[in-house]
Amino acid sequence: MSTPPSALGAQGPARKPVRLCVRCDRITDEPVVVSEVHSGSGPGFNVYACPACAPCFPPLPDVLELFEDRGGSAGSGKGAG
Repeated sequence: MSTPPSALGAQGPARKPVRLCVRCDRITDEPVVVSEVHSGSGPGFNVYACPACAPCFPPLPDVLELFEDRGGSAGSGKGAG
């Protein structure tokens, strides 16, 4: 079996993502984003879980829905200026 060309980078085959599950503390090569941590003073970061633990976390909110819930409309220009 050969590796498909799309999986090959300049240095060879692409590396699979490996992350630590925030719930069970095990390393997973199939990480699922369960939270996004935002920071006002620098870049934020994502929190990951393994596929088995991911259903234990609530779904991530849609940012545009958060604006609609407050009575505004994303991109309407309200509050600017």
